[in-house]
Amino acid sequence: MDDKAIMQMSDFKRDNLSLKLNAKPVKNVTLDFSVRYAKTKVNGGGMNEQSSTSSSDARLKHAMIYTPFPVAGLSDATIDSGETDPSFNLYNPLESIRDTDRRQSRETLNMAGSFTWEIFDDFKFKSEFGYDTYRNQDNRFYGLTTYYVKNTPAEENKEKPAVVLKGIDRNTFRNTNTVSYDFEKLLGKDSDHHLNVMVGEEYIIKKEKVMTNTLHGFPVTFDADQCFKLTTQGKAYEISDFYNPDDILFSFFGRVNYDYQSKYLFSATFRADGSSKFAEGNRWGYFPSAAFAWRISAEPFMEGTRSWLDDLKLRLSYGTAGNNNIPSGVLVQNWESKTTGWLNPTTIYWAPSKTMANPDLKWETTVTRNIGLDYTLFGGRLNGTFEYYWNTTSDLLIKFPTAGTGYDEQYRNMGETQNTGFEASINWIAVDKQNFGLSFNANIGFNKNKINSLGMMNDFGQESGWGSSAIGKDYWVAVGGQVGEMIGFRNDGRYEVSDFSGYDEVTHKWILREDVVDCSSVIGDLRPGSMKLKDLTGEGVVDQDDREIIGNANPIHTGGFGMNMRLYGFDLSANFNWSVGNDVYNANKIEYTTTGGSKYRNMLDIMESGKRWTNLNEDGTLCNDPQKLEEMNANTTMWSPYMKQFVFSDWAVEDGSFLRLNTLTLGYTLPKTLLSKVKIQNLRFYVTGYNLFCITSYSGFDPEVSTRRQTNLTPGVDYSAYPKSRSVVIGLNLNF
Repeated sequence: MDDKAIMQMSDFKRDNLSLKLNAKPVKNVTLDFSVRYAKTKVNGGGMNEQSSTSSSDARLKHAMIYTPFPVAGLSDATIDSGETDPSFNLYNPLESIRDTDRRQSRETLNMAGSFTWEIFDDFKFKSEFGYDTYRNQDNRFYGLTTYYVKNTPAEENKEKPAVVLKGIDRNTFRNTNTVSYDFEKLLGKDSDHHLNVMVGEEYIIKKEKVMTNTLHGFPVTFDADQCFKLTTQGKAYEISDFYNPDDILFSFFGRVNYDYQSKYLFSATFRADGSSKFAEGNRWGYFPSAAFAWRISAEPFMEGTRSWLDDLKLRLSYGTAGNNNIPSGVLVQNWESKTTGWLNPTTIYWAPSKTMANPDLKWETTVTRNIGLDYTLFGGRLNGTFEYYWNTTSDLLIKFPTAGTGYDEQYRNMGETQNTGFEASINWIAVDKQNFGLSFNANIGFNKNKINSLGMMNDFGQESGWGSSAIGKDYWVAVGGQVGEMIGFRNDGRYEVSDFSGYDEVTHKWILREDVVDCSSVIGDLRPGSMKLKDLTGEGVVDQDDREIIGNANPIHTGGFGMNMRLYGFDLSANFNWSVGNDVYNANKIEYTTTGGSKYRNMLDIMESGKRWTNLNEDGTLCNDPQKLEEMNANTTMWSPYMKQFVFSDWAVEDGSFLRLNTLTLGYTLPKTLLSKVKIQNLRFYVTGYNLFCITSYSGFDPEVSTRRQTNLTPGVDYSAYPKSRSVVIGLNLNF
């Protein structure tokens, strides 16, 4: 389906209104007030949650694959899902999109104001306030072709439309009060010393309500519009009106800035933050910071460089910052309202949530250490920075899986991580003339993270969960390692006929030679053409102990570069970004090359007929003749997709390095002499292209992807991610 067809099935609407009022100072008093209102509506089809694919990238194609046994009514000439098992899932794409409809509506109102009073010379009091409201309505419709209605509802409501209606209502109030004093009068205007101080407090309160209504069993003729409007025609499955505990943050802070001759600069800050998300005794966190800068270019010994060196400054800093980014209310056990058909005489009951409470949680703390060098040369034509940093984060707030406890997870403070890196940037104005200008910019960053400690925890595995529980723990978190390391098997090609001593007509199984590695515990029943994995332990059998680190989602370096050019009235700009050395976990590649226990599944073109191993005779019957199998598969390169489960091996880990042209803009501004005649100040026409090309060896839709966002421990997974769209915008800028 092309982009035009998709857009015709979607409706997008956004309204924005903003207002800002400023009052000029009157008797040392200044008032400022602003309001912004935004409303967004998005209507459009979703993606089938079992087989989410896109046709916008020619590198990934799908091919029909037949099962390793005959399917009634299915032949090369007749591909009709009505003649096969319903799980074949070959539906018209337009029907699938209609059956996964999703409609979202968001409204935000932001109000902000401030009051400033200069009580006496250089002593100011400032009060700021803000009030934000957020409304989000997310309605999802599941039609007859979706996986949801085939599996989730009770038996009497299966194969009938269903809807999930979710609404979020959030209100946030913020008030900040500060007093500041500049010592300019006390020290003297001509003094070499400059000093100012500021102290203040801040109060933020956030209230949130989440309402979720799940309705099943609508009439089979109902579409999305009818289900959303006639909700009483459905049967309640889950009704939840949940008020999150208030999220309150109360803070005190102070800052001191001092410099001597604008040559030696010093700054110190201190924050004390109290959060309602933590219990008494752990509620307050204390975070000091300090920074020092030395303007080397102002020293007398640099006198000889001033003809070409405008500014050279060395920076040193040390700082601490707190993080309380966890849901409210995890200190005590939350209870949820559930529905069931197994209890009499009621269908509603209360049960603990799947998140175990933890009253011992405390602030996560990050310590940053930086050393940097800023430079400006040749009258400002060349400038840039060099910076080295070393950051450590302790008492990390992590949602940890707690199997065997009766709960799914628990928030915990766990261990310590560190990030070290180097960053550099440069800006160069190559040409700056009246009718012609050319400038370039570039930046690069190297970062390496390391797990220093897991506290009381041992090394553990983490599930990305893209394949439910079929894959298991596919990321490894270990002391000395990095967050983002993937653990899996090493692929060793496929089993050939020569790996077997023969076929047993009694047991109807192939007999593996004793000197050949046995992968049956992972792959299932073995036969010629089955996927083969490497035996890393040397035991002759492949099991979970034969997994190792096979990928790392962390890049070696990332960066970008761009150029800006102007020639008379024309202007041209281009911006690129890149990533080098990061691995991508291509889960799509696994799902669409494996039957994974399912009888019928679409496959990628790398598994099409003539490329994959086949075990079927021309009449569709199973072939167990060794010589014939070798002849049929003499020119094939891939293994048979038939296996009992999805298998994560290094074959699905790919280099995600890329170079992308993010934006390219060409514009033309009409001469002002021409515009002045019609009372126009400025008129510029432009055309901008976004995501015009991406150079990469990655076989998936897009290498810049990370779809499993429930935890930060499983980055770099590509599963059902819609690729970045390529778009062109034509517009004009008009000023009267």
